[in-house]
Amino acid sequence: MYTQQAELCQRLLREHYGPLVEAVGAVLIREGRLHVGALLRRTGLGPLSVRQALAVLVQHSLATHAQAREGARMVTYYSANMHGILRLQRAGLYLALVEERMGKEGLAVFRAVLLHGCLSISAARSQLGFGQLGAAAKKKFNIAVAKLVRERFLVAVEAKDAVTRADRTIQAEASEIAKLDGPPTAKDLQKIRERINVRDDEEYHSTAIVGLKRGAAQAATDSNGGAPKVIIGPDGRAIIVDGGADGAQEAAAADNDAVDDKQCFRVYFDRLDVFLRNKQVVNYFADKYNEAAGVVLKTVLRLTEAQTRTCRDRMSERVTANQIMQNIPADARLEEAVDMGDSVFMQGAMDDGDGSGARARRGRAAFALLELLRTDASGVLSRADDRGSGVYRVNFERAAAVLRDQCVDTLIVERYGSVHARIVRVLRDQQKLDEKTVSHLAMLPMDQCRERLHELSLAGFVATVEIPRTADRNPSRMFYLWHVDPHRQVCAALRLVFQTLSNVIQRSTAETAARAALLDKSRRDDVVADPSLLAPSERRELRTACSIRQRLDVAALRLDRMLLLVHDISPRAAAAAAAAS
Repeated sequence: MYTQQAELCQRLLREHYGPLVEAVGAVLIREGRLHVGALLRRTGLGPLSVRQALAVLVQHSLATHAQAREGARMVTYYSANMHGILRLQRAGLYLALVEERMGKEGLAVFRAVLLHGCLSISAARSQLGFGQLGAAAKKKFNIAVAKLVRERFLVAVEAKDAVTRADRTIQAEASEIAKLDGPPTAKDLQKIRERINVRDDEEYHSTAIVGLKRGAAQAATDSNGGAPKVIIGPDGRAIIVDGGADGAQEAAAADNDAVDDKQCFRVYFDRLDVFLRNKQVVNYFADKYNEAAGVVLKTVLRLTEAQTRTCRDRMSERVTANQIMQNIPADARLEEAVDMGDSVFMQGAMDDGDGSGARARRGRAAFALLELLRTDASGVLSRADDRGSGVYRVNFERAAAVLRDQCVDTLIVERYGSVHARIVRVLRDQQKLDEKTVSHLAMLPMDQCRERLHELSLAGFVATVEIPRTADRNPSRMFYLWHVDPHRQVCAALRLVFQTLSNVIQRSTAETAARAALLDKSRRDDVVADPSLLAPSERRELRTACSIRQRLDVAALRLDRMLLLVHDISPRAAAAAAAAS
C-alpha cells in the first residue's frame, strides 16, 4: 500500500459517503483488520455511528469481515477493500458503458443497484416506479434486468462475498482438517489446498448464473423435443435456440429469462473492467493502423466476451476466421482500408452481378487485416490453429503490457519530457545497456544522458544492475548496466497517479467550498425559475466555477484511465486483488 493510495481512498470516501464513513474507513486503511472496540477507541465516534458506517461499507462491498475466536467468544474483524474504494472514481465510465450496451432501462436498473450497493429486483422495481406502470413497461424492465444478469453486469449477492478469499480458504482448510482422524501431515495439507484451489477454479469458471431461472419459452422448446443448438448472436455472445427457430424466436429465447425477485444483486465491477480494457485495446490498434483494423479486433473481442469473466484471464477463447467474418458489422468499409493490389478492371471482372465479387474482396481484406494484427510486434493476436481459415486467440497479458508501457511513456513525457521517454523506450527494447550505449542509441551527449538517467532512477522508472568483474565485488571494478524493471515502473507510475488524483480531488473540494454560498443560491427554487435574480458578477463567477469543475472532472477521468491501464487490467494484479478481496 502506498501513502498516496491511502490518502486518495480517504478523499474518495469523504466525497461519496461523508465524514463519518471516511473516519471509520481511514482507520481501517491505516491500521488493517480491527474489531468494533478498536474502531471505537481510534475514531472517537459513538457505537451507533461506527456500526452504521461499517454497514454502509459492507453494503457497498468496500469492507469485508471475518470471525475469529478469542477465548470463549467470537470476535468479528473488519478490513477495508481499497481496490473497491478506488473504483468509486470510475462510476461515470461504468454508467456510460451500461447505457451504451443495455439502453435506458438497463441504465436505470444499474444505477439503482450501484446507488444502494446491493438491491433486490422487487425493491428496484418499486423505487423506479415500474410496479405502477402497464404490462409493456414491466416487460421492458424484466428484459433489462435479465440481460444485465445474463451478461454478468449484475451478480447475485452471497454470504461469501463479504468475506475475503484468504479467510474463506482458512475456513475451508479448518473444515477439511476437522474431518481427519488425526493431526494432518504435510502431504495431507498439500492435498487439502489442492482440492480447495480446484474447487475455487471450478466455481470461477462455472457458467451457472445464480438468481436467473429458465424462461418459459425455452422450457417449452425443450419439452417439444426440438434439438437445441448454440449460435453466436450479433453482439458476440452465445445463444441456445431450437434447431428450427428463426431470428425472432432466437431473440425471444435470449430475452425470456426470468430473474428471482427476492434475490439481491450487486454490481460486478470485474466484468465491467473487461469491457473497458477491450475498448482501450481496440483504440490502440485503431490509432496504430486504421479504423478497419480496430473493427476486426473489436469483433474478435466481442466474440470472446461471453467467456471472459474478469481481467484475471490471460488468454481468450479460440475464435475461427469464419466466425470473425460473419460478425464484422456490415457497414465496416474494410476494402477501402486495405490495398489489395487489384485494378479497376480486375474488380469489375470479379463482380459477376450477384455481389460475390464484393464479398470476396471483403473477405480478402478481412484476412489481410487479421494477418496484419497477427504479425504485429506486440503479440496481442495469435493464431492458435491452422485448421480451415485459421483459429485466433487474444493474449490479454500482452495487451495489458502494451497498454501499460504506452501509458507509462505518456506519464514520463508529461512529467519529464520526450527525451526521457525516448531513453526509457531504448532500455525497454534493448534490455540492459551501459551509459555509453544508451547515449549512442538515444542520440544524446553523455553528460545529458547521465543526468536524465539519474532523474529517471530517482523516480523509479529505470534501475541499475551490478555485474562484478572480480570476486571481491569492489565497486570500482564493476559494470553498471541500466535496465527497465516493469514492477518498479508500475510502482512509480501508481505513486504519481495516486498523488495527482488526490490533488485533483482536493482542488475540486476547495473550489466548491470557496463558492459554497453562491452554489447554494443558484440551486434555490426561485433562482432556478428566474435566473435574473443573480447579479452579473455572480453569473460570471458561476460560469467560472462550472468551467473549473469541468476541467477537474476531465483530469480525474484521465487519471483514472491511467490507473486502469497501469494496474487494474493486468492479469496478475487482478488475480492478487481477487485474492485480497
